[in-house]
Amino acid sequence: MPIPSEANVRPVLDEIREHVVSAIREAWEDWLGSDRNGVWRYKRSRANFVWEQIIERANNALLDHDAVHVIDGHETMKFLVRDTVLFRFKKADETGRSSNVATQLALAFHDHDEDLFGLPEVQRVEVVYKLNRLETQIDDICVVARNGDQIAWENSLLDSDEVTVSLPMPEPKPERPAASIVKLKGAADDRKKRQD
Repeated sequence: MPIPSEANVRPVLDEIREHVVSAIREAWEDWLGSDRNGVWRYKRSRANFVWEQIIERANNALLDHDAVHVIDGHETMKFLVRDTVLFRFKKADETGRSSNVATQLALAFHDHDEDLFGLPEVQRVEVVYKLNRLETQIDDICVVARNGDQIAWENSLLDSDEVTVSLPMPEPKPERPAASIVKLKGAADDRKKRQD
């Protein structure tokens, strides 16, 4: 199977984009509101908490969706959409790369020559969330296709959420001659001498 095609994956995931984005955003809010925030020592603890919340929310939202099959197994949950796109949720760094324990299954997920789960024609991608530099909020939610260790492509699921609003421009001020704005050093002394 070739590397997943953005042109094929994007319209399929756009059908459930709102559910996916909501699951991630609400899971992050669950973390911020939890009594564990600021108490647990390691980032992996937070990542596990958020992942569990994402899975719970996504599972509830997508379980009865006609186009989605939830696949539970191998210590993770995957979502198959329209029998063509298989994705899993992950936290990613600023480059879009998720980190996984290098099990054979984890490595095979990004090796598109491998037939995983008996679904040879399915395109496998990750839906990832990226945190800001201080890790206090979600900066982006993206679909990422990888080819082994390399990012093949990435696109934001938040792009269509953003609306560009034109802001009113300030009225231009009338121009003033430079002489009324700029005062040359020593010019005041010269004027005073001429007046005397």
